[in-house]
Amino acid sequence: MIGGMLEKHYLSSGTNAMPVDSDGIPFDMSHIYASGNLAADMYANVAAESTGRVLATRLYEMTDDPGMKDMLSFLIARDTMHQQQWLAVIEELGGPEQLPIPNSFPQAQEKSEFAYSFLTTTIDGGPPAPAGRWSEGPSIDGRETFRMEPARPLGDEPQLSSPPPQSYAQAEQIAGGPGQSPQVGSSQPSQRGGGIAAKVKDAVS
Repeated sequence: MIGGMLEKHYLSSGTNAMPVDSDGIPFDMSHIYASGNLAADMYANVAAESTGRVLATRLYEMTDDPGMKDMLSFLIARDTMHQQQWLAVIEELGGPEQLPIPNSFPQAQEKSEFAYSFLTTTIDGGPPAPAGRWSEGPSIDGRETFRMEPARPLGDEPQLSSPPPQSYAQAEQIAGGPGQSPQVGSSQPSQRGGGIAAKVKDAVS
């Protein structure tokens, strides 16, 4: 900083307004979260307002300027309101009972034995996994009870396909590989034919 001015801002734009953040990185919409699911977006908003309020409180402690503290105090208060605002929308949608998101997907199609299990990665003989609210007691949505269980292989060792000739891998790779991987059966609904564009078209028509 030179005289309270960011030199890059002066050199690049003559201090004119630019669509960049405080580090000079252009805004590219990557920080905009719009999933199309209202509940998911409200939870994303709560997270954004929370981390924003954390930043504002840190900035408040870093300055002795009364005007800056006054402005930050206002912004901190607004973030309080914004958190309450998005939480109120979540409450209107049903609160924890509207979990999991999206609640429009039939839970009968998920592997329900894993829906409320905290899977540990502790190796035999290692320290026990820490227990907590996330591994025991009633689930947040009130439908199940959290439980802890060790993670384990859930299938056979995968057999990967050999590279196709069109990939122009080495001849030894193409000829010496396992060939076509076997298709694994599934109790899930069969996949629709066609590519992703056809599936989207069928879904919205």
